[in-house]
Amino acid sequence: MSAETLMIFAKAPEPGCVKTRLALPPEHAAAVHAAFVRDVIDRHQRPHRRTTVWRAGDLAHPFWDTLGVALDVQGEGGLGARMAAAFAQEITDDARVVILGTDSPSLPPRFVDAAFDALTTHPLVIGPACDGGYYLLGMRGAVAPIFLEDMAWGTDEVLRRTLAAARDAGVDYHVLDFWYDVDRPADLALLRDHLHALAAAGEPSPAASCAVCERLGLW
Repeated sequence: MSAETLMIFAKAPEPGCVKTRLALPPEHAAAVHAAFVRDVIDRHQRPHRRTTVWRAGDLAHPFWDTLGVALDVQGEGGLGARMAAAFAQEITDDARVVILGTDSPSLPPRFVDAAFDALTTHPLVIGPACDGGYYLLGMRGAVAPIFLEDMAWGTDEVLRRTLAAARDAGVDYHVLDFWYDVDRPADLALLRDHLHALAAAGEPSPAASCAVCERLGLW
């Protein structure tokens, strides 16, 4: 079995710079973001999987030293250019490489496991988000030519145009199940209800997200 490399793309939890669309006080939005980062790391690490947090924003922020994982730095340019550069650095002959964002703290670990499994038979794996983007991207063998220079990141056309670029390039891909990002107040309400449902069912919950929602009165 080839090696598994998980790259988590994350920003420093700086008030006013993260989760601004949640319409929370900047300090609260930063605390929510920090909790999301912690949960993504905790839920998707595996002993056999190399996990690295790729940082953006304040690279000297003390938050990074509390995560307990290897750290790297996102490159220059837009999101597509930064992801392409990260994949180019990590893809080797025996590597299955996945990039995961931090907007989906409740994403079940089985989704990421499924992405790595799918990369044994497909060179490209995409995890579609309900808002028209994607929460996960995985590659094997080479960097797929899917990062369009004129991509409007953060809009509902990202998934559609990415899949079209893959088809145009003749790249075989596998699509995972949909999941939700938490970017807007309605998404935060969905996360709250989901966490309640997980607790009622006795299912594992993203602990840091639960704690910050309770501490900030977001329940």
